[in-house]
Amino acid sequence: MISLNQNALPKVKYVIEHAEALGCRYFRLPSGAHVIDMGVHAKGGFEAGRLFAEISMADLGVCHLTDYTLPGDVSVMAVEVSTSEPLLACLCSQIGGYPLSSGHFAAIGSGPGRAKAALDIDHSFAFTSYRDTADVVIFGIQANEYPDEGMVAQVARDCRVRPEDVYFLAHKTSSVVASIQVSARILEQTINKMMKKGFDLNTLAYARGMCLVAPVDADAEAAMGKINDCLLYGGRSEFWVDWEDELIAEILPKLVTESSRDYGRLFRELFLEAERDFYKMDLDIHSPAAVQIVNMTTGRMFKAGRIREDLILKSLFNR
Repeated sequence: MISLNQNALPKVKYVIEHAEALGCRYFRLPSGAHVIDMGVHAKGGFEAGRLFAEISMADLGVCHLTDYTLPGDVSVMAVEVSTSEPLLACLCSQIGGYPLSSGHFAAIGSGPGRAKAALDIDHSFAFTSYRDTADVVIFGIQANEYPDEGMVAQVARDCRVRPEDVYFLAHKTSSVVASIQVSARILEQTINKMMKKGFDLNTLAYARGMCLVAPVDADAEAAMGKINDCLLYGGRSEFWVDWEDELIAEILPKLVTESSRDYGRLFRELFLEAERDFYKMDLDIHSPAAVQIVNMTTGRMFKAGRIREDLILKSLFNR
């Protein structure tokens, strides 16, 4: 069985070797742990964001940058992602499910390192028997600070590795890497919803998706709203599956943003209304705008939801 961490490691080492050209900064903590600043204090860049996305999928997915034209001839960046291993790339790696904390500092870890820790609190691993056995682990975090030695100790303990075999890729919300890599989570966002709505994940064979990318906003709260709006109203995913038409047709409408009672409202408004607590929000809002499913067994195609260009224009440009 493939090791997710070992599979992603060459791409991590590429980022380290080309850090300056990518707008990143690489350094090591006293414990020997590796930190790559891809947008905390470093500028980051488009290619850094694309590479972060592919590393977060354990290098089992491909991310391309492209263009999308909104009404009024408004051009915005978009990402296209695809994978032939959606469970390994997304469920076991890309989903943010590993809680990190050290003193006052807390963050959620994503990436292939999750498959080595496989904590009970990381609910994705209840849906798969896969566990990584690598002696090196890779985590991505979105935070305004660098990971510290407390987090290194936590990872080393949970993953049963030495501190010098821990790699962190970090960026803040108001960074180009955040805008790109979050939009590249369109497949992960869909699989997360599938878990909650009873879709049989073992039927997933192939996946591809497209999502609009928010321009960087220096205001972290505004940036968070725009980045999430791109998933909710500007992202679509497609899965090729081997299942039953009746079950697909029953669950599919529950996977898209339209299933939420708050459909049509922008993320930042909902977040503030929930007193900045994600868990006080209607969790059905955390969905892709549109999902298309092709049943390889019957050849039938099912589709739900739609991209809301009007809401994207309102969110990104106040138009």
